[in-house]
Amino acid sequence: MPPKTVDPCVSPSDTVDTECDAVSLNDPCESSCSRSEPPANRTRHRRGAEPDMTPMVDVTFLLLIFFMVTASFSMQKSIAMPRQQSDRASTQPIEDVTLELQTIEVQIDQHGGFLVLATDWQREVIGKQSLVATIKQAAHADPRSTQLIAKVHESAKLQFLVDCLDAASIAEIAKTKVVLNNAAD
Repeated sequence: MPPKTVDPCVSPSDTVDTECDAVSLNDPCESSCSRSEPPANRTRHRRGAEPDMTPMVDVTFLLLIFFMVTASFSMQKSIAMPRQQSDRASTQPIEDVTLELQTIEVQIDQHGGFLVLATDWQREVIGKQSLVATIKQAAHADPRSTQLIAKVHESAKLQFLVDCLDAASIAEIAKTKVVLNNAAD
């Protein structure tokens, strides 16, 4: 019996159709098919091949150079500080200027009623709009030299306090203070 000859281009895992329609992708040799054109889906893949990083590194350096060239290196503006005249401490005393603020007191009850206490009069109001008008009337001379003290009942809703502070802000009151009233008061 004659020895079998093995074709080095054909391996047992390769599949070659008898009509030359399909050739496996891992065929390292040319097909022995009689067809003159190769199949359209036949491509060779390199296993373990990594993409070339050289173009990516080139682009990175080009971008780095571009941003370095186009960046503006302007100095930040600084505030000129006056220089100290001497090393000795100042001998002039600093006077504490305390302004006498006119005080308006607003008492907020648990039902949303406001009692406005000015220096000369007191008035009970309901609602934010009437509270704004009453605070403006109480601070008629100069609202910026007026402080408002809001005394809130402990079971009053937060919205009533917010309305009072908002009314003081609308009336341009300089300073506001909130005090919590206990139910026993």
